[in-house]
Amino acid sequence: MMHCTLIGDHSISIDFSKSKQALKDIHELSKLLLAEKPLWAAEIVPGLDSLVIQLQSGIKEPSLTRQQAFADLEKMSKQGEKQKKYSAYPAKIHRIQVCYHPDVALDLHDIAKACKLSIEEAVNLHKNNLYTADILGFMPGFAYFSGLNPKLLLPRLPSPRPVVPKGSVAIAELQTAIYPRTTPGGWNLIGRSPNQMFDIQNHPPGLFMAGDQMQIEEITLDEFQKLDQKNSHQEVIRALDKNNAEGSIEVLQSGTFTSIQDEPRLGFSHWAVGPGGACDLSSLHLANALVGNPIGMAAIEMTSSGPTLLFHQATCIAWVGADCDGIVNGQRIPGNRPVWLAKGSTLKFLPFNSGFRAVLAIGGGLQLPEILGRSGSHISADIGPKRIEKGQILSLTNPHAPLKSTLLKSLFKEDQLPCYAKWHVRSPFVPLKAVTPVHCLAGPHLSLLPIKERELFWSTIWTVSNQSNRMGLRLQGEFKVKKDLPNIPSQAITFGTLQFPPSHEPIVMLAEHQTTGGYPRLAEIIRSDMVKLAQLRPGEKIQFIPIDIQEADLLNTEALKLQQSTINSIQAMIQTSGNT
Repeated sequence: MMHCTLIGDHSISIDFSKSKQALKDIHELSKLLLAEKPLWAAEIVPGLDSLVIQLQSGIKEPSLTRQQAFADLEKMSKQGEKQKKYSAYPAKIHRIQVCYHPDVALDLHDIAKACKLSIEEAVNLHKNNLYTADILGFMPGFAYFSGLNPKLLLPRLPSPRPVVPKGSVAIAELQTAIYPRTTPGGWNLIGRSPNQMFDIQNHPPGLFMAGDQMQIEEITLDEFQKLDQKNSHQEVIRALDKNNAEGSIEVLQSGTFTSIQDEPRLGFSHWAVGPGGACDLSSLHLANALVGNPIGMAAIEMTSSGPTLLFHQATCIAWVGADCDGIVNGQRIPGNRPVWLAKGSTLKFLPFNSGFRAVLAIGGGLQLPEILGRSGSHISADIGPKRIEKGQILSLTNPHAPLKSTLLKSLFKEDQLPCYAKWHVRSPFVPLKAVTPVHCLAGPHLSLLPIKERELFWSTIWTVSNQSNRMGLRLQGEFKVKKDLPNIPSQAITFGTLQFPPSHEPIVMLAEHQTTGGYPRLAEIIRSDMVKLAQLRPGEKIQFIPIDIQEADLLNTEALKLQQSTINSIQAMIQTSGNT
């Protein structure tokens, strides 16, 4: 029988640690769930001894979604026990080409020397195995393979390389892996493959799923170079094909960190593609509603400070989130409302008074390719548009779309631009207190701490570190543990998971979090308080407030109702009212 537990307010963990064939059971069940696509499952992510399912939000009351998920999983468990397996989907075996020439196998000589082998022996020990992808993580398409010959057992490098070339085949401990793209990395490089591990143009985008197997075919340096050049040429052609749009917004200054964001890319975490999306989804929804767009449409996310933009076409804009005013052609304009700009207008933003991120929506939306179901940037995964830079041109899809609404028509006075509504909406959250309370549920590993240390954890005032980014909010505080907690077998993590590394400085996962992690998780932030995480600046302080699942449901439901009520009011007003 499966052992299912709730993690936080939106995930279920299925524990297989007591199974004699844990990984096999995890892989089979994950493939069954991915094939059946239950409506309550947003993400299905295998770990080393667990399977974590992130639940969909908004389709039912949270408690009903959980009840349905637990009931379906119990039914699957009974069927699996009866059949002695969960899935009829066999593991795929992939034949991967690998070159072991020293020109591309950068550590081969050192590997052979450390293992007291000849180079030929090291190569043969590596290539003559059948490997199994235990889990995926670290980056899209990165599979951790078991099956390495123990004679090749080596630790990771003392200091990670700043650049590991794409396709590098690496070993560490008793695992091997292939780097899907160029990145820093700390494994020993034994070869290189010209094969694509992850390609957003393919369906599915990832080559390997957890449970798949890999055989190696050795190729020469000449064969590698020809195949690698062919794949690189195809990538360049694809990039050029996506860059033909004419622009209507010019970026004069980029701001501190500005990117294009929309809704999360759900359903790809089993290929190690985290959801991403706007850090403050509520502000994205409100900003889009204010200009008459679908609420999930891609918009511009501004972090710490805003960009300076030149509009080559008249359009309607709105920004929501951090408290900040804009300057249009010398005129100061408040946020959180529709604003009409004339062709040739220059928009810049004053320093943020409070809050850390704001979302700027453009009427009609930006012209962007759809990648894996969304148009936004996933910066850490290198998916979607790049970070916005000075000199970039952004193209509008339909700049005249807002004119279809009565209110936005009434605002549009060509001889009086810029003009804006006198009414406004409130931002979902900006920090106004000295210490921001953040509601959360106890994490699955909090119980590993003694009771006094648990109490101290909840009473600690934490400071947001300047090392925070879209991947995670790093925290500093006086909290220490007398005895370090052990690392855990890698398992899925989500937006709002609080991991506790040996540094004793917690990391709260944000939009671009990795899909798996091996640090103990002490707390899980509730859905409705994730907006608070997005708006906290480095140096600001927070305290975690423990609540139970019933309290979480109430807070989440109240926040969702308030947000929907605000959106409904905006949509009704811009369709029926002419009062500015």
